[in-house]
Amino acid sequence: MTTSTAVSLTYEYDGGLYVNLTSRCPTACAFCIKFSWDYKYRGHDLKLPADPSVAEILASAPPDLSKYREVVFCGYGESTYRLKEMKELAAAFRARGARRLRLNTVGLGNLINGRNIAPELTFLDAVSISLNTVDPVKYVEIMRPRPEFRERALDGVKEFIRECAKSVPDTTVSAVEMPGLDAAGVKAEAEKAGAKFRLRPFLDDYQTA
Repeated sequence: MTTSTAVSLTYEYDGGLYVNLTSRCPTACAFCIKFSWDYKYRGHDLKLPADPSVAEILASAPPDLSKYREVVFCGYGESTYRLKEMKELAAAFRARGARRLRLNTVGLGNLINGRNIAPELTFLDAVSISLNTVDPVKYVEIMRPRPEFRERALDGVKEFIRECAKSVPDTTVSAVEMPGLDAAGVKAEAEKAGAKFRLRPFLDDYQTA
């Protein structure tokens, strides 16, 4: 084992099974609850000491996935760091009866991998991309991308949205409800790219959220 057994590699929430593939992330979003919740989520510890193997993920997942509304690649890290493993897991999840596969992402997968990965995401049914603002200065303030991505991050996300809308049937751009949010601007960017738009609630209370 490369990970602690106390860490949740998969976890259930709202009718879905979520896959905790990595703790690596290209951003440190100001609204991210992993900081205030200490990498916990509704009774699950999601802080990975190391990236789990495909075999470890599959061992932690139920053998029958048909009971879940969807299987979601979403932990407190960015799953596109592990694109190869996502593809392998997707095939295995389909074989176990998964009805729908979704990726939650900050949209920097192209920059992380050094190429346009959107055409490779056809194994997914849905992608949800966190944008939150179309203002370059505010984007850096809110999303806090790592230095190596900072200058290209916002343009990179916009490109990723456009490309995903061509390859993945259900592409959604999300924004967290925060003071000063330019929801109209984010919605317009999403629709221009051919994607849907969704507002997400801001979670800040671990006990009641």
